[in-house]
Amino acid sequence: MSAKRRVYSLNGLPPEVVAVAFAKTSRNPEPFDQIAAELNADKSRQFHEKWVVGYGHGSVMEHAVLSLALENVSVLFTKVLEDNRLASYTEKSTRYQVFDKEHYYKPKEIMDSELGQLYEETSDFLIDTYTALVPKMTEFIKNKYPKQENELEPVYNTRIKNNVLDNLRYLLPTSILTNLGMTINSRNLRWAIVKLLSSPMREMNEIGQELKDCASQITPTLLKHAEENPFMKENAAKMAEISKKYISGIKYEKTNDVELVEYDKDAENKILCSILYKNTSLPYEEIKKKIINLTKDERDEILNKSFEGLGKFDVPIRETEMTNYVFDMLVDYGAFRDIQRHRICTQINPDFDISFGYSIPADITEAGFEPEFVRCMEKAKSAFLKIKEKFPKEAQYIIPLAFRKRVLISMNLREAFHFIRLRTAPQGHTAYRRIAQKMYDLINQVHPTLGKNLVVNKS
Repeated sequence: MSAKRRVYSLNGLPPEVVAVAFAKTSRNPEPFDQIAAELNADKSRQFHEKWVVGYGHGSVMEHAVLSLALENVSVLFTKVLEDNRLASYTEKSTRYQVFDKEHYYKPKEIMDSELGQLYEETSDFLIDTYTALVPKMTEFIKNKYPKQENELEPVYNTRIKNNVLDNLRYLLPTSILTNLGMTINSRNLRWAIVKLLSSPMREMNEIGQELKDCASQITPTLLKHAEENPFMKENAAKMAEISKKYISGIKYEKTNDVELVEYDKDAENKILCSILYKNTSLPYEEIKKKIINLTKDERDEILNKSFEGLGKFDVPIRETEMTNYVFDMLVDYGAFRDIQRHRICTQINPDFDISFGYSIPADITEAGFEPEFVRCMEKAKSAFLKIKEKFPKEAQYIIPLAFRKRVLISMNLREAFHFIRLRTAPQGHTAYRRIAQKMYDLINQVHPTLGKNLVVNKS
């Protein structure tokens, strides 16, 4: 009699027990639920002490999954936490919810200094302006975008509110407090906590410890050695210092908002070789010799067919990951918050500052509120420059989301396909739609056969 197939869930068990139940299957022939039934918290911790802590078998930790809620943390903090790739995040949206001046982060270093009053007055001014403009902007948006025929009142009101907040969020400083839900396995959580504890900023340290304390109640053994990392902390300071030595005094002209600074000139060959490699038993080098002798029509046939039939929610084949593009982007912080969600990409994020000016939403100008908007930006800029002299890291909290920042992003063609299709969709924000459309153009210029197979909305 053949064994009966079973597919079932171990939900409801403590994460450390689940991790042990899955780990034991490599040496134990019993069913998972039977293994789990024989375990308790003490036995699970003993297992983790021996194999995870003692022998470093970190992969076991990946089966202990936690869902953690973080409330009233700064927007600046969320970008640091979300830099950890292998987790799932959902954040309170500045596009759909109203914020107020009772909820923004006040760094102790600044507040205990002579700059505390400047920080508080500037923050209050930004958020007071945001609050005062909500009803005025609502009236303008209602006049510009009237209720459509057969549109339900609740739907219309939501559409208007979202449009209003989409424009006004640019006034909010990165200190504004938000809520964030995170689902992550213990291995990656430990790494996230280590990074937070090794940060030069107090908010990151404090929340890192709070995360450890909270999660340790659920998986105490697995997070035992989540501590500040001396290399990480010291290396960041050394790299900052040595960078100043070699780049100080460099002058440059204004750059574009997105530039393709590196790309693989052998991209098509790598993808073609990978496609054929998967479907033969030949070595890569032998396939490469064949590829070189193909005509352009033959090469295009293979590449085009690899994209043929892609549905709305389909993704290109994995072979398209064999080539890479590096984009230097200059985007406002509001758009950056959306772009950063593409965590599979490699992202290099410099500190936020005011060097590249700010964006002004077109509706703000059309509504006649540009003077108030500019006043906020200039006030924040002045405060930033003063605070930065003494507190260069903490000064980031005073910068509104309208200011632009640099980010260097490296992505393969498969991720570029996803990014461009998603971020050029008509319902997306203008700022990142423009970035994604230009990325499409840049790929198309260097690799037209690959580029024409990307899905882009130019409307």
